[in-house]
Amino acid sequence: MKFSVIVPVHNAEKYISEATSSIVKAAEGMENCIEVLLIENGSTDRSGYICGELANRFPFVKTVHMGPASAYDARQEGIKRASGDYLVFMDADDAVAPGIFTELQKAASKYERKGKRPEIILYNAAEMSTPESKMFPFPFKEGKIYSGDGKKKFYEIMCSGDMLNAMWNKCIGKELAGRIEETVNRKLNYGEDLLQTAEIIDKAKSIAYLDRILYFYRINEEGLTGGYHENFMENQEKAFEVLDDYAKKWAKGGFTEVINERKTLTCTIGMKKLIYSDLPFSEIKRKMKEMMGSDFYKEYGKGKLPSWASEEDAYVYRYQVAGMPVLRLMLLSRKTRLKSRIKARIRKNGI
Repeated sequence: MKFSVIVPVHNAEKYISEATSSIVKAAEGMENCIEVLLIENGSTDRSGYICGELANRFPFVKTVHMGPASAYDARQEGIKRASGDYLVFMDADDAVAPGIFTELQKAASKYERKGKRPEIILYNAAEMSTPESKMFPFPFKEGKIYSGDGKKKFYEIMCSGDMLNAMWNKCIGKELAGRIEETVNRKLNYGEDLLQTAEIIDKAKSIAYLDRILYFYRINEEGLTGGYHENFMENQEKAFEVLDDYAKKWAKGGFTEVINERKTLTCTIGMKKLIYSDLPFSEIKRKMKEMMGSDFYKEYGKGKLPSWASEEDAYVYRYQVAGMPVLRLMLLSRKTRLKSRIKARIRKNGI
């Protein structure tokens, strides 16, 4: 059984060596069963060079230089080039657990002996700062194959929250990934996990779960999902269009209310990223008015937040729905930047 690890790499010079080292450590004794595909897509830092050095150093590491491309395109390129029976997805600033491939191989082989080889093996993850704490309270059981109507809980979780969004906690059969490749054609940098996972959950004939931490996630404000990005809201809107279609298929609109709450949260997250950015205040104000003038924001920006929204998101949301929101959000932006400068000065002076 062979595993292909697909890692999109964009401006990740600080982390890609560490991420690859975690794979190498996990592959000890299984090197002939592992391939790593570093899909470098248009980096402007030293990522491309570092990927090349890693490929020269480790025989089972390969580097593909795509040039400028979306995160979605980078994953799809990895899927096309992968030769493994199963595909494992990873972000360039994260790490895998030392036993990930052993655990996945044992689980897949166990099910295969019973004639029930799963197309997806879902597993848990932890933040790097708290490596012993599971990120997701999944309700699934080990030793069980979820298929047909048994996937209803997956549909519910997919629609009601973001626990299943990420690609990096799923081991996916190559054949399933190939079926997805033929049916999805969306080029996104933000929300692409939601889009791809919805398609994968829908098309999978069988899903298994490993109730253990096999992946470590880094909270990285410098990454694609961290700070403010111009196309964030537009990309998220496209991803939600796909989820809306699947929700209609899965439950004939039964998840509309909870999905709309997620759209409101997305508007808040987009606004938070903007007002906390280091853009000139004049630019923040201009982009804020553009965002508020979009059809998506007009429909969902002042809706209801999901109960699991973070305190920080709820704090920004209160400014969104109050009277004179542009003025209030601009004042919050200025106040936040002033606090950041004061903290930076304190750290610099060692006070």
